[in-house]
Amino acid sequence: MTTNDLQTHIQDAEQHRAPMLEVRELETQFFTRKGVARVLDKLSFDIGKGEIVGLVGESGSGKSVTGFSIVNLIKSPGKIVAGEILFEGRDLTKSTEDQMREIRGKSIAMIFQNPRGSLNPVLSVGDQLCQVLKYRQGMSKEQAKRRAIELLTLVHIPEPERRLKAYPHQLSGGMAQRVMIAMAISCGPELLIADEPTTGLDVTIEYQIIQLLKEMRDLTGTSVIVITHDLNMAAEVCDRIMVMYAGKVVEQAPVDQFFSRPSHPYTLGLLASRPSLHGSAEIPTIPGNVPDLIHRPSGCSFHPRCRWATAECSATEPEPQTIGPHHTASCHHLEEVQRDIAAAR
Repeated sequence: MTTNDLQTHIQDAEQHRAPMLEVRELETQFFTRKGVARVLDKLSFDIGKGEIVGLVGESGSGKSVTGFSIVNLIKSPGKIVAGEILFEGRDLTKSTEDQMREIRGKSIAMIFQNPRGSLNPVLSVGDQLCQVLKYRQGMSKEQAKRRAIELLTLVHIPEPERRLKAYPHQLSGGMAQRVMIAMAISCGPELLIADEPTTGLDVTIEYQIIQLLKEMRDLTGTSVIVITHDLNMAAEVCDRIMVMYAGKVVEQAPVDQFFSRPSHPYTLGLLASRPSLHGSAEIPTIPGNVPDLIHRPSGCSFHPRCRWATAECSATEPEPQTIGPHHTASCHHLEEVQRDIAAAR
């Protein structure tokens, strides 16, 4: 290999590793009568090409607001007030609404909670899929119908031609979610955001949806952000997990490291509170409540609920510290936490 070939190879490798999505110091606030709620507080993270990343945390941690911020669907009284959302190098926070309409669905797609409620109740599945294909892809009526059948087949919906004539109320929850996934991938997006994609589904259907998301990534190379409170689901589908608390990522790690070497006290609390298949013992809970985002705690937002908290925690916000490859956590007492975990084991 010549020097030029080597340089080209290195450049190609660097380009392949470059993040598809870079969120930098993002601040999304809600202006209410009681005051300003800082829901996303200088949030920063990256998503790689072809990567499935789980965004986990309690209700109120900012997970869904993160997804809506990325696609610029924050409605009043909410507003993105600072930061950057770089999608393939383009800052979406500076895009006009017309530009975002072109990006949504085509380059970035989102699967919302309550799939049946997200579908138009007065239009058939076929009408809704074909509308997207005709508007976004410029297909004729016949082309759109053929592609709609292909998409329903791709997401493992039986008898796709018959299902095109069905209305949302005639679909099961799992079937409606498959239709939503078909609509989301219809234009070949580079990024798919799935907001609680298995909520309300039984375990068998949940597993099928998980496998479908992985299959879509493997077939199309689409990057996926899975927003969920279900750590067991995240373990099955994700390459990497990011833990959100009070509008920040407090820990992120490859999925195996996340479960084998959790490091942030909040992560430990989330893992401990998972339902167990063995016994009927009471499930541990994290003491206290998520913080009031209008009157946020000083320093580390988790310190009022943390058994390792000291005066330093209430005075100074911790910076992310590297624990291992692609594994960081923001805590002043990581060594002490790890010592206590090891002693408990």
